[in-house]
Amino acid sequence: MVVKYSPDSKRTFNPCRNKRCKACGLYLNQDPIFDLKKPSSIFWVGLSAVQFSEEEEMLPLASHTRSGALLKQIEEPFADSISFYKTNLVKCVPMRDEKIRYPLEHEMDKCYPNLQMEIEELKPSTIFLLGKQVATFVLKKEFNCDYSLDDEFNYQSFESNGINYVPVHHPSYILVYKRKNLRQYMQGIQSLFQSALADTFAH
Repeated sequence: MVVKYSPDSKRTFNPCRNKRCKACGLYLNQDPIFDLKKPSSIFWVGLSAVQFSEEEEMLPLASHTRSGALLKQIEEPFADSISFYKTNLVKCVPMRDEKIRYPLEHEMDKCYPNLQMEIEELKPSTIFLLGKQVATFVLKKEFNCDYSLDDEFNYQSFESNGINYVPVHHPSYILVYKRKNLRQYMQGIQSLFQSALADTFAH
């Protein structure tokens, strides 16, 4: 994998033009959530947005959430050399009886063009697919292939058009069920960062 660092990675753009997307009814629960747009080497792709209070900053995989905090911790040693972008497969909040639920497949289908647009505009070299639902959906769309999540955190990657798609365990799964393996999980992902940077400098 090759991570490309742009000196303009701190530059931000206007909010996504699909901020008022109404492709499905989920926008009625909460406006679509997008990260600040910037050229980004690494994408993190979660499943769907969470509910935000009026006081909270509305960003995907925000650092005040448990999953977002863990991703930030994984990023920190590389913050000066790699640019990161966070997003969700479904930009809105799926709800049932005032409780958050998993998104349905047709909702993921409706929202997938938003992710494709983000990829096309921001041109990542590596996309981490967080959790089985995200990985299964995206890899079926892009590769129509099977995959596995290794218990030793040696992750597979799938290349298409110069972009590496890497299915990994969701941070919340690690925090709830595999906390004793937290360091190993972090190192498994960070090793991919290190390999990518080594490839970049070799060229």
